[in-house]
Amino acid sequence: MSKFNYDRAQATALRLLDKFGQAGSIVRDMPGNGPIYDPGEPVPTPYPCVAAVLAIELKDVDGTLVKSTDKTAYVASKGLAIEPTTIDRLMFNGKSYTIVKVAPLQPAATIVYHKLFVRS
Repeated sequence: MSKFNYDRAQATALRLLDKFGQAGSIVRDMPGNGPIYDPGEPVPTPYPCVAAVLAIELKDVDGTLVKSTDKTAYVASKGLAIEPTTIDRLMFNGKSYTIVKVAPLQPAATIVYHKLFVRS
């Protein structure tokens, strides 16, 4: 029995997001440039990504963390310099979205794509 090729699945996800998604960025606040005891204001640092933002599926709504007014963002993992977290923001189509939950599709060592639950 042959092993499943997750790199190929990742390439397929990237191809579909390239075709149907658009450019966006994951924004992470990095510490300021001051000394360690007083780094100053955080510096927003954008990391380019390819994404598609869609209406949330009802099966994903849990009523507490994920709400029916949230959206689902599919973000290509290939080429993304960071792994998104809930302290980051998604900038997409001129809007800033708060990331409320991160659910990467990672059945093995390769992350196929990042599924983010976002709120505007």
